[in-house]
Amino acid sequence: MKKLFVSLMLFAATLVTAGSASAVVVTGSSYSLYLQGDVSGNATVVSPIFDAFTSYYERNGLLLALSETETDLGGGKSLISLTLSANGDLFPAANEGALLGIGTFNDPLDFEMPVSLYDARVTLRDLAGAALFGSDNIAGLADTNSPWDGSLPTQSTIFNISEIGGRGVAGITFDFYVTDNVQTDVPEPGSVLLCGVGLLAAFGVRRYRSANKA
Repeated sequence: MKKLFVSLMLFAATLVTAGSASAVVVTGSSYSLYLQGDVSGNATVVSPIFDAFTSYYERNGLLLALSETETDLGGGKSLISLTLSANGDLFPAANEGALLGIGTFNDPLDFEMPVSLYDARVTLRDLAGAALFGSDNIAGLADTNSPWDGSLPTQSTIFNISEIGGRGVAGITFDFYVTDNVQTDVPEPGSVLLCGVGLLAAFGVRRYRSANKA
């Protein structure tokens, strides 16, 4: 019986080891997320810790919850997801733009090893979880993709999803697809224009505003 118990424990340990993947983002590291309505203001920068816990914040009477996940996609590829949710409309002014940025103010995601960003998506959802907006691949907005510096668009710019205000945006998800197959790329200009993203929204890149200005 003892030998059987030991064998089962070893088998379970093998399954756990086989099912777990090496972390891509440094656990316990901080990063910044910027959001602001280009009409309603409420410029906000939060600096969560990348870990297994949800961070909570207050913004203009709303409760914000921010969580992170990593998913091993195999072949050296991983999906890093950052999800922000609120109990009300994050951009309440009708037809205003949503100004967003990851790694703004020189606090990007930190990685255990160099990675390449080959795909990046942002999705806006309502309180019920229904998608209001979904972008195309916006990885080209990053300053450098291979290796990726962990910010999007850059550490000195933010992007604008236009005409999304007043539609009940209560959730934002950033999905970053990375690979450890790093190549030396020619940096793409941070002023890359992205068109045709649908749902009455379009991306624009602009210099970030101070969080102290509404």
